[in-house]
Amino acid sequence: MAWYDGAIFYHILPGGMFPETKTEKSSFLRLEEHLPYLKVLGVDAVILGPLFSEDPLCYGAKDFTKINPALGTEEELCHYINLAHNMGLRVLFDEAVLFSSRAFFAFQDLLEKGEKSPYKSWYKDVDFTASSEGGDAFSYSSWKELENYPLFNFDDEDLRMYIVERIKEWISRYDIDGIRLAHCTSMDIHFQKSLRYFTGQMKPEFFLLGDIKKGELARYINAETLQSVCNYDVYRAIVKAFNEKNFYELVSGLGKNPELLLQSNTFLENPRTDRIATVLEDRNNLYGVYTALFALPGRVALYYGAEYGLSGTKEEDEEALLSPSFTKAEYTPDAFTSYIAKLAEIHGKNSELQNGGYKEIYLDHRLYAFLRTDENSGVLTVLNNDSMDQFIRLRIPLRARLAFDLVNQDEVEIGDDGKLRVFCPAHSGRLIKVK
Repeated sequence: MAWYDGAIFYHILPGGMFPETKTEKSSFLRLEEHLPYLKVLGVDAVILGPLFSEDPLCYGAKDFTKINPALGTEEELCHYINLAHNMGLRVLFDEAVLFSSRAFFAFQDLLEKGEKSPYKSWYKDVDFTASSEGGDAFSYSSWKELENYPLFNFDDEDLRMYIVERIKEWISRYDIDGIRLAHCTSMDIHFQKSLRYFTGQMKPEFFLLGDIKKGELARYINAETLQSVCNYDVYRAIVKAFNEKNFYELVSGLGKNPELLLQSNTFLENPRTDRIATVLEDRNNLYGVYTALFALPGRVALYYGAEYGLSGTKEEDEEALLSPSFTKAEYTPDAFTSYIAKLAEIHGKNSELQNGGYKEIYLDHRLYAFLRTDENSGVLTVLNNDSMDQFIRLRIPLRARLAFDLVNQDEVEIGDDGKLRVFCPAHSGRLIKVK
């Protein structure tokens, strides 16, 4: 099993988590102080970025070879990653490679030299017979039609290999363990294959995580392309299940590609969404949705501050990232923080939740039970999206002789008929070990 199978990821936006303040410490140095806390929280890998953008709160690289100096120095970043590795934590970069900023050297050369630029084929739909809306002597395609973010042309082999070489340099220079490829819905298949091959040559378990809002999982997750993608379908389905008190749509989506679902990245908030505490119509459902996140098939990812149930709305500007200021010292761990840490501990100690099989046990609008199995044991999850407590008797496809709650260690009764007698409070979930 690879290190990322069963890992819990923690996504940090350095420019938001540690915004520029009057302090002698850079973002990277302050991140070092955060590492022991992440270890206690139960995190296995940190996703860090964007780091190469002009604005650390937006994607769009200015230079793939230079860290934004507002975040700190290369030496400080290397020291942070080395310290994380010594603590058993993996580190991934979060970057967008489908487009650049206008300050990128190739685009600047195109602006200066026009048709004589050797990089004119690096950008998509460059047309010297028309001008851009911004007054450039040529038109071009841009990400989300935002002219500050010109799209790369991945039909150009030189461009593809240039970006692959820069990523290889990141591995060599910083010793990173993977990349989260932001906004990669239209990522070229040849680039994906090149990236998988060359990064795998340098690190056999180098992890490629694609950020896609729409698309078939099989197109991105396979032996030749990426190892995982952010599963927005599961995210939306979990939200809908609790906001509309209806589990049916969530469950119907889980059976389509069970193996690919197991390999996908599951989350409740990330740089491109609002905070889940804001999205939920009833904040009491926070316990239930996070129980679902850690129990459903998939590789779990948290966004910085999630363990405090922070609220927040993403800015309307398409290029801006969800980046509320957060400093650990400003928050006191509470019952919810402890619950997230407990879920992470349970996930780490029970292989069923990492790579076990999935089977639906019970389903109605407001109550959903499923079993994750591994050899002769299983973890039964019961989710209640209602404002009323629920009691149910469940028969599971295991000859269970012992059943106990993994959160509070209380024994769960098994009746003479072999059914588990489960009480599930309102707005919550139960994780029950059965042997």
